[in-house]
Amino acid sequence: MKYNVIDVDSHINSPADLYSKRVAGKYKDAAPKVVRLKNDAGEYDAWVVDGGDPKPLTILSAAAGKTAQELAKRVIRFDEMLPGAYDPKARLQAMTEDGIDCQALFGDGCMGAKDPELRTVLVRAYNDWLSEFCKFAPERFLGLAVLPMHDPAEAVKEVERTASMDLRGVFVGHDGAEYPLSDPSYDRLWAAVAEQGRPLNIHIGGGALAKRGTMNQKSPPPGQLETFVSLAPIAVAESIAILIFGGVLERHPKLKVIIAEGGIGWLAYFLERMDHVFHKQGRWARTTLKEKPSFYFKRQILATFEEDLAGMRTYDLIGAKNIMWSSDYPHSDTTWPNSRQAIEDHFGKLAPEEKHAMVCGNAANAYGLTG
Repeated sequence: MKYNVIDVDSHINSPADLYSKRVAGKYKDAAPKVVRLKNDAGEYDAWVVDGGDPKPLTILSAAAGKTAQELAKRVIRFDEMLPGAYDPKARLQAMTEDGIDCQALFGDGCMGAKDPELRTVLVRAYNDWLSEFCKFAPERFLGLAVLPMHDPAEAVKEVERTASMDLRGVFVGHDGAEYPLSDPSYDRLWAAVAEQGRPLNIHIGGGALAKRGTMNQKSPPPGQLETFVSLAPIAVAESIAILIFGGVLERHPKLKVIIAEGGIGWLAYFLERMDHVFHKQGRWARTTLKEKPSFYFKRQILATFEEDLAGMRTYDLIGAKNIMWSSDYPHSDTTWPNSRQAIEDHFGKLAPEEKHAMVCGNAANAYGLTG
């Protein structure tokens, strides 16, 4: 297949019956289920996992095609989502409408389950479903296998299990993980991913406000939601720094890492800052790196953005080969159905070879696509 536009960060929402169809045995009753609830604004749906508190479906995860007024509703029914959020045929139609040839698909396999064994069961069920989803159009869907990061040994097993399942990359979420990414417990995992040549994807969603459950509070303090959403992309800097300063990239030079939805407008400064720390603070901090941090970033990390005109003014400081474009469909930052215009606004004045690298070529290399 001939590729012109590859979207390296889009999202997929679990269909309502995914887990009820695929989880059996002792965890059948604990598996995630969708329930219908009601508030002053009307009816909405929510996931219930293992008898816990209902977690409403939020319109921010299904924002494509919604107006600003509709986004203010916050919680929705399942049938209010565009079907492209969970149905492969509808997804292809949405991609074609938006001028996108291929998409990487991020999802949530754990569904917020607390029980470690249940989390692993849910991850496997999700990855099985995602593999079937991708078989509908394997040249156009880049499925990302979710890993059970709460258990490093199980994470290695899932990397090995999903290697032949039409899942072209792996997705590391911070939810439920007990260890920093640089913990030696994960070294077998990084080695397994690097050996397979599949890219390791880390998506935004961490940071202090995420740990406080900001988005799930019924009455957060004024400005806290806006602050959370504003800081979410920049918070991924912590993951970048710990992978580099923690020696993960130095120990595993073949490991390729994609930082999704973090943007790039802040990244040129952050690379400079890490190098500054390496040169001026490294001795007392007992830094063990052999090279400056920007060396490892440029060798092994790619960063993605949707709309970031500030970042395009400094892209040369980051490196065109380290940047990729994405649409965030169907989440709230999505450029759908106007991605062609977003691409023109950001890349229209660049040299053709640099535009091609960031809109298509880098992603094709990362995921081993041909055509």
